[in-house]
Amino acid sequence: MTTNGQQRKARPELDRIKVLAIDLIGTLANKAEKAFVARSSEYLVQNGCDILPARFRTLFRKRYLEYSMGNYANDSEFYAAFSADLSYEAPQPWLEAVTDLRLQCSPPFDDAQPFLEQASRTHRLILSSNYVGQWARRMLANNHWEPYFQGLVISSECRVRKPSPRFFLELVRVSGVASRDEILVLGDSLTDDVYGAARAGLRALMIDRNSAADGHEAPRTTPFVRSLDELMKCFTRQSGDCNTEPQPRDRTA
Repeated sequence: MTTNGQQRKARPELDRIKVLAIDLIGTLANKAEKAFVARSSEYLVQNGCDILPARFRTLFRKRYLEYSMGNYANDSEFYAAFSADLSYEAPQPWLEAVTDLRLQCSPPFDDAQPFLEQASRTHRLILSSNYVGQWARRMLANNHWEPYFQGLVISSECRVRKPSPRFFLELVRVSGVASRDEILVLGDSLTDDVYGAARAGLRALMIDRNSAADGHEAPRTTPFVRSLDELMKCFTRQSGDCNTEPQPRDRTA
């Protein structure tokens, strides 16, 4: 049990919010990193590339971070570099199927579609993601989410990743708001989304789906909800309710 003094304010002040800046992986869609590494390394082995999952993860992660910073123009360039990492003398076009595996291993959360449908009726939605632009657009198209978003801020296209203040300055520019108080950043990362937004003078809400399961808790001063479904319920109430109801941590979870 937590005492009243330990209770955290779980819901953001919604009165002035006009724009919701929504993270993609971990917020709208699953990360599923282990499944991706297992399936992809198996795919490489089937195509004659003998590689252990741990080695695949290390090599792919390095090139992916470069791609998410805009270092490659497209998948062909990305996988040409990855082919060299795997000691091929020439690019291997068959490797581009690894992108399909990555997207398949990041299915949407059940509450993502209903949340986007409801939130888009009352707010402007901006995608705010450390990701590859082409992959993000494919994910939006695959899940029929494109109509909900009025702007995209993706690290590979603005060439800077969260939590850099420059990422959030681009978010403010794309949002077109008169005041930064009109933006609420939603994401699953305490560092990238919550602290990053705060450093740029923006408010943020953590979508804290996993802490009850893994035992890692964000500081009690961090506004949070457990799911987008919980946030939807907040939007359907009067803003006064959302401002005043604290949400204590369940220590028995």
